[in-house]
Amino acid sequence: MINYKDIESALIEVIKVAYSQGTKKYDKMGLTYVSYLKTIQRKRDSDDHCKYVAKQRTPNEKVYNERMADFKD
Repeated sequence: MINYKDIESALIEVIKVAYSQGTKKYDKMGLTYVSYLKTIQRKRDSDDHCKYVAKQRTPNEKVYNERMADFKD
């Protein structure tokens, strides 16, 4: 099972790659991922926070259909 340490190491790798490119187009992306990393490290229970964020970002078919119906109206 994936825990917050796996997510943290993946975020670190993304940040390293973004900053190794040395171009300005990665600056905002790098800062965004740094803020994600700091948030995970700051939380008391990082696993619960990661589960919460995953549930928020994973599409729910019922909610998706409701949003699309609202969009079409």
